[in-house]
Amino acid sequence: MSVLNVFEPFGLIYTFFVLSVRLDLGIIKKSGRPAIVLGLGSFLVPWVLATFIIFLGNIAMKVDENFRVPLLAVAPLQAIISFHSILSLLTDQKLLNSELGRLALSSSVINTLFSWLAFTLIGFVYEGLSHGVKVFLLKLLTILFIFVVIVFVLRPILLWMQKQSPERKSLKHSHVLAINMMVIGVALFEQITGNRTYLGTTILGIITPASPPMGSCLANKIEYFVRAVFVPCFVLNVGRRVDLFSIQLHTFLTVEFAILVSILVKIAAIIGTALYYKIPFSDAITLSIILNCRGIYDVQFFSSANQNKIITDEVFVLLILNAILQFAVSVPLIRVFCDLSRTYRTYSKRTIRQSEYSSKLRILVCIYEAEDASTIINFLQASVSFQNFIEVSALNLEEYVGHSMPIIIEHHFDGIPSQTTQADHIINAFRYFEQQNRGLVLVQCFTAIAPRASMYHDICLLAFERFTSLVVFPYQKSNTHYIKTMMKNVLKTAPCSVGILFDRGLFMDFTPIFWRRHRIHVGVVFVGGPDDSEALAYGVRMAQNCSVMLTVIRFVHKENDLIKKDYDSNIINDFRIITIDSKNVEYREHRVTQGADTARVLSYIGYDFDLFLVGRRHDSNSPVLFGLTDWSEIEELGVIGDLLASSDFLSDASVMVIQKQT
Repeated sequence: MSVLNVFEPFGLIYTFFVLSVRLDLGIIKKSGRPAIVLGLGSFLVPWVLATFIIFLGNIAMKVDENFRVPLLAVAPLQAIISFHSILSLLTDQKLLNSELGRLALSSSVINTLFSWLAFTLIGFVYEGLSHGVKVFLLKLLTILFIFVVIVFVLRPILLWMQKQSPERKSLKHSHVLAINMMVIGVALFEQITGNRTYLGTTILGIITPASPPMGSCLANKIEYFVRAVFVPCFVLNVGRRVDLFSIQLHTFLTVEFAILVSILVKIAAIIGTALYYKIPFSDAITLSIILNCRGIYDVQFFSSANQNKIITDEVFVLLILNAILQFAVSVPLIRVFCDLSRTYRTYSKRTIRQSEYSSKLRILVCIYEAEDASTIINFLQASVSFQNFIEVSALNLEEYVGHSMPIIIEHHFDGIPSQTTQADHIINAFRYFEQQNRGLVLVQCFTAIAPRASMYHDICLLAFERFTSLVVFPYQKSNTHYIKTMMKNVLKTAPCSVGILFDRGLFMDFTPIFWRRHRIHVGVVFVGGPDDSEALAYGVRMAQNCSVMLTVIRFVHKENDLIKKDYDSNIINDFRIITIDSKNVEYREHRVTQGADTARVLSYIGYDFDLFLVGRRHDSNSPVLFGLTDWSEIEELGVIGDLLASSDFLSDASVMVIQKQT
């Protein structure tokens, strides 16, 4: 028991610290007034209204006077939302990067900060009345003192440690020990002065730099040990105080009435506020479910109230059981009600073909490594012409282990170019690209910092906000599993068309493409369908560059003597009319009987091209592709794209696979 009693506070101290490191208070500003109103309303309304209803219920049920205060304490305890619990829940459910997740997290932060302030002031007033004004002033001074020490002494030390550790390098062992001593020292000072140990450690965590190597190192060296050792000890120590057989039926009904009233009032307050700010009803329900979910951090509040004799053992046991039930019910309900794909749905078409009506094409390019910048830039260079203005949003994707808060940083082309981080390399490369194509290209650079599992939300959200028509990914067969999974998620949820560029060496050289080649031969493989029409639309845009030779290769089933006047034929006819006077555009037609013939033709003509543009999805019943689907390995590239990217395809041509907006 002694070991458990020691490990329990250590678990809480370090858990609050590590999770607070991940918190970015800037998310409150981004969410705006709805988050503030939701945070305050979800605490004040349940506290006041539920307390009043419970008070009337106590009178009606003739509850014993000694039991009334513990029952009235249920309302404020249920009104508290721990942002640590919400952060963990959203991380596990991969909702952090969604707009709903940001609103839920920022609301919980407001609720937590306000509830801590309210209960701290109430505690000060109570101690002032019971122990005198001197004790009240001394406790207030100790809190102010530790706050000043953390902000003006410890924070500069942490920033100095961050500067001493280069990017992608491990934090020094001495620095890790120093941070541990800071955490324990702050907690010890608060314990000695009679304050809550998690308050100072939370502030210390918030002001700790979350960027690597500090954030990731703290996660690797502290978080896993805390979760494996300290947290189970806390849960075990709380669980041993839960005695189910001590609860009587009358007590059970009375306490459950108070808990149920508090939960329902809280749900009504959250839904009402969300609807007032014109949040869709289904999202309002999901938000109320998320903010009513409980975790071990809420259990800490119940445990503290029980140890301070604010609630009885019976009330404590029932609060714990209801917290477990709320979590068990909330997670499946969130998965049922939360459809994040709705977030990125648009009322207008955002496709390359649709952008033909405008001279501007908006493209979002995603970059995982600095080397990908040259590949993307050279590809874009081949797409630039005097008739084809491009607005590029370059998104640098970085995964921070120690920073689970989703952040999108907007970079500006200001100051002296630097070459210190991956982001700097990418920014400078695109800066040069824009300068070389002044008047034809406009570039804006961003960095997305997010967990791997939910990074695709940042991509889709930025594409949605920037009104892009195409999202482009560089692709290599050596890509990690999480990158391929991210691509698949973007293909499912993107609000615009998506392109996957498989480069065999044509674009990856840092030397500008047209310094090495006078012409680029581009082939559009047209089998039929919306994706092929989108690939053709991009090919037409590329052909506006006189250094690009475009050839459209259409495959038609041999038994069809006359090509049907369908959607595909109309697309081809429009293309031939538009390019009738273009000397750098050619149209070919091949009649085949099955997929093997299609593969044979592509293999024969493959050496004539530097780049192929193909659609990702095709009619699975098309005789032109019969038999090819059985050999397809890379789902992201589609049947034709996989064929052209395979090692059996001897041509050195690169491949751009395009999927039209769903």
